[in-house]
Amino acid sequence: MATAQQRAQWLGTSVLVAASLLLGGLLVRTALLQKGVKTEQEEALERQHNAIVPVMGNRGEIRSSDGTTMAASVRMYNLFADPAYILDPEGKLNALDGPEVEKAKRILVERLSPLVNKPVDELQFYLETNVRYESGRPRRFLWLAREVDESFYNNFAALKKKLKEEAKDLRVQASKIKDEKERETKQAEARVLHHAFDGVGFVKSIRRTYPLGSLGGTIIGFANNYEGVDGMEHQLDALLKGRPGKMLVIKDASRRNLMIQEEGYEQPDHGRTVWLTINTVIQSLAEEELGKAIKEYNAQGGCAIVMDTQTGRILAMTNWPPFDPNKYKEQPEDTRRNRSITDPYEPGSIFKPFVMAWALEKKVIKPTDVINCHGGHWTDPTGRAVTDVHGYGLLPVDMVLVKSSNIGMAQIGWKCGIPTLHEGVTKFGFGTRTGVELPGDQKGLVTPLPRWNNFTLTSVSFGYEVAATPLQLVRAFSTFGNGGYLVTPRIMSAVEEEPGKAVPWTELAGAPIDKQVISTKTAEQMRIIMAGVYAKGGTAQKAASKIYNLYGKTGTAHIAGRSRGEDARGYGATEYNSSFLAGGPMSAPRLSAIVTIHKPDRSLGHFGGVVAAPAATNLVERSLQYLQVQPDKAPEPAKPVRGPRVN
Repeated sequence: MATAQQRAQWLGTSVLVAASLLLGGLLVRTALLQKGVKTEQEEALERQHNAIVPVMGNRGEIRSSDGTTMAASVRMYNLFADPAYILDPEGKLNALDGPEVEKAKRILVERLSPLVNKPVDELQFYLETNVRYESGRPRRFLWLAREVDESFYNNFAALKKKLKEEAKDLRVQASKIKDEKERETKQAEARVLHHAFDGVGFVKSIRRTYPLGSLGGTIIGFANNYEGVDGMEHQLDALLKGRPGKMLVIKDASRRNLMIQEEGYEQPDHGRTVWLTINTVIQSLAEEELGKAIKEYNAQGGCAIVMDTQTGRILAMTNWPPFDPNKYKEQPEDTRRNRSITDPYEPGSIFKPFVMAWALEKKVIKPTDVINCHGGHWTDPTGRAVTDVHGYGLLPVDMVLVKSSNIGMAQIGWKCGIPTLHEGVTKFGFGTRTGVELPGDQKGLVTPLPRWNNFTLTSVSFGYEVAATPLQLVRAFSTFGNGGYLVTPRIMSAVEEEPGKAVPWTELAGAPIDKQVISTKTAEQMRIIMAGVYAKGGTAQKAASKIYNLYGKTGTAHIAGRSRGEDARGYGATEYNSSFLAGGPMSAPRLSAIVTIHKPDRSLGHFGGVVAAPAATNLVERSLQYLQVQPDKAPEPAKPVRGPRVN
C-alpha cells in the first residue's frame, strides 16, 4: 500500500503533467491562431453558424422600341404578425405584462383594421384562432397582407410613427404628474402605445410586373421573381438577371441571422435593360384588328404580324387568345404559346405567290403566258383531279394568281418540275428556322427532295403538303417589297451596356445575313400582279385601301385532320385557316403583314378575302398612317350630285 508521501508525490506529478499538457495545447493553439489555422472542431462550428447567402441583383426591364416599359420588377411589401407575441398566452414573450397585453392587442387591431381592410372583430378573431399550431406549439408567423405596394407600407409606417408620438406625449404628461399612482397609470398607457405594434412587421419581396397587361404578352412571356420562365423573359434570362452576389451571414444557435460580415459581401451585377423592335402603337393596332376579326367570325384563334419589309424588324406580333403575364397562374397554359412562330400550318393559296415568283425567276413561265384552267375541273398527268371554287377558261399568268386558280398553279408547278420547285420552296426559307431571337421558332415542314413525288408536286403548287409558320410566310412575302432579299426577322433592338448607355443588338450578335432569292425585276413583277388582288374581280377587292396602293394575297386552307365532312384526303370540309398577306405602299414598300384566322364559323364566312383581308389591310393602312407615310393613291372622284327633276 502506498504511503501518504507517495500518494502526494504521485498527485503532484499528475498535476504537473496535466498542466504541461494544457500549457502545450495553449501554446499550439496560440501558434495556430497566429497563423490563421483553425481546428476541425472550429471549422465545423463555423460552418454551423456561418451561411453564404446569395444577393440577387435587380432584374432588367424589357422595353419596346418606342421606350414603353413592357416588363419591370417592383418592390413589394408583405405584412406579417407574430400571434404568439401579440397575445402572449404564456406570458413569456411580450414586453408588456398582464392586462397591458390585452390593451395593446385591441389598439393593434383597431388601428390596423382600416389598413388591411378587415373589420376589427374579424381581424382579432383571425389572430386569436391562429395563436397556436395544431400541435399546440406557439405560432410565431402569420401573413396579414401579401404583396402590398409602397403606399401601403408608408401608411403603416405613418401609423406606427403616430403611435410612438402619442406614447411620447403620454410620457411627457406622466413626468409632470406628482401623484405616483396616477403617474404610473399614465406611464402604463404610454408603454402600451409604444409596444402595440411590436408584433407586426414587413418582409420585402420583388414582383415581376407587366404594365401593358396582355399587349405583347406571348412575346414577353413571364418570369417569377428572379428567373425567366417563358417568352423573351426566358430567352434573355442571362442578360436580364445579371450575376448574383453573396454575403456572409452569422447565425445564432437557432439559425437566426445575427449580423452580416462586411468582408464577406460581394456586390451583385444587376441585370440589363433590353429594347425590342416592337412598337406599342402598331402592336395595339394589330391586337385590335385581330380581335375584331376573331369576334366577328366567331373564330377559335388567330395571329397577326407586322414587319418592316426592308429590315425584318418585327413591329407587331400578336396571338389569340390573348395572354396576360400578370395572371399567368390563372390562364390556361395553352394561351402562353406564341402561335406566330410555334404553329406551322398548311397555308393554302397564300403560298401561291412564292411558286409563281420562282417560276418567273427561272423563266419557266413568262408574264405574257396564258394558261387554260379548264372550266374549274382538271386532271393532272397522274390522273389526280384538281378543282377551282369558280370555273375559269383561259387566264393570263397574272390572273391565275389574282383569281387564285388551283388548276392554273398546278400547271405552273408541273412546268417547274420537282427539283426546281423544291429548290424554290427552300430558297424562300421554308423548312428552316427564321433565325428570330424568339424562343420556339419552328422550321415548318417541307418534304425532303428524295421523297417528293408527283402528288407532292401538285399539292405544293397551291399550298398543301407544306407547312409554314405565319412568321415564315410574312418573311418570304417581304422579298417582293425589298428587291428580292430574304431578310432575317428581328425582335431584339438594343441592350443596356451600362447605366444610361444602350448598344444596338447587331453590335453584340452580329449583323443579319440577308440572301437575295429573286431578282429585283421579279419582285416588282410580283407586286404588280398582287396589286390586282385588290382590284375589281380580285379575291380581296372589297378590302382595298382608299388611301394606299397595296398588294396582297388571300388564302383559304382546309385544315387536315378528322372532322365532320372529311374528304378522302383527310381534310375537313368545314374547318379552315383563313389568311391574308398584305404589303405596301406599292411605290416604296415599308410594311409587310399577315393575319391568319383559325377555324372561323363557316356560317358567318370563311374565305380569306372576306375574313382576314379587311383586318390585314386595315392594319397596314393604319400602321402606315401612324408612321406618317404619305398616301400614294389618288382620291376617288366625287360622284355627281343630281338635282331635283324638273318636269
